[in-house]
Amino acid sequence: MPVFGALSRGLSRNAEQGRLARRLGAGICLFAACLASASLAREPDPPSDPCRRPEAGSAAAEPQDLRSNDGVLSVDLALFNSKQPDGSTRYCYVTPDGAPSPTLRVKPGDQLILRLRNKLVDVAAAAASADDSHDPAAPIAGPICVRKKQADACASGAMTPISTNLHFHGMTVPPICHQDDVIKTSIQPDDPFEYRMQIPADQPPGLYWYHPHIHGFSKVQVLGGASGALIVEGIERANRAVSGLPERVLIIRDQELLNPDAPPAKSEPVVPKNLVDNDGDAVNTGTGFGKPSKDLSINFVPVPYPDYPPATLTMKPRARELWRVLNASAITYLNLAVLFRRTPQPLGIVAIDGVPINFNGSPAPEVNAVNHIGIPPGARAEFIVEGPPAGVPALLVTRSVDTGPGGENDH
Repeated sequence: MPVFGALSRGLSRNAEQGRLARRLGAGICLFAACLASASLAREPDPPSDPCRRPEAGSAAAEPQDLRSNDGVLSVDLALFNSKQPDGSTRYCYVTPDGAPSPTLRVKPGDQLILRLRNKLVDVAAAAASADDSHDPAAPIAGPICVRKKQADACASGAMTPISTNLHFHGMTVPPICHQDDVIKTSIQPDDPFEYRMQIPADQPPGLYWYHPHIHGFSKVQVLGGASGALIVEGIERANRAVSGLPERVLIIRDQELLNPDAPPAKSEPVVPKNLVDNDGDAVNTGTGFGKPSKDLSINFVPVPYPDYPPATLTMKPRARELWRVLNASAITYLNLAVLFRRTPQPLGIVAIDGVPINFNGSPAPEVNAVNHIGIPPGARAEFIVEGPPAGVPALLVTRSVDTGPGGENDH
């Protein structure tokens, strides 16, 4: 069976391939019929690290699907964070059974009820407290037990490292509290909060997503991994070309470099030393080479600089699938391509940003064939992919993106 190397950065960086500057961290290894059984192991008890992630080189298992029933999708999610040994902080949405960032699947007209529990902790303060020496014989200062006054999450407007809320990106639902307001809605730790909204009957079928949108802290929470897909069902009725095709949800996220001090791979040419912008991100070199601003992951499997070990996706030879790809990065631009032996393959675009290209009487064709797809942060693309023949190596890659003199090094 063929194997896809997915998100493998740095493969085939030459002029003919547009200097493929980064493999998208998921070697799309198209070995047949392994993906369905490649889900992450679940623990019966809550793990010490609720935001645990797969190892580099793992199979990119799809998120758990949560589907509406009788017109209602009822979901419980908790948002956690955890400090990592390298000093970075992960963020994650977790279901009661431990599944990370489930895909929410609804139909037009359904009701979505999402109960969000904020379990964030001030990791900086916790680390400082852990490092602070304390005489065990000394009395504990301050009150031992204080009842916290519950804030009105709809009116607090608090913007702190342990505040959060939810934005349903791309959905045409009202920007009011308990639906899609992110200006005044601010949920504090352990204050229960319920989102309750009606999916519009005319919402275009396609791929959307949910993520925190607390101003001043959105980037750090999204960069830490707090995101998930939301699918409005029915694309097969809008576009007959995808009817009956198996689907694959791929979420590409960026994160701080796991190996920030490593030199580039020896296969790369020498490039000018990367400068760093005010946010601490590597500035665009304009070459397609050098240290990237961020590492990428695919379905949480990291593909870290400088060697970019690919994650794997399994697929039957010559099988056709609908790939629903979300760029849930905080800052990274993508330019995706699928290569068989380094040759770009046709990708049949059927929807962009949650809207079928031929939706609502559009004269556009059902399928728009291209050999690469640009996807900026927050955007989505849905396209038909045909797997490689048996024995043919295949890769899902991101080409270099020139973000200009003020941009980051996205490659």
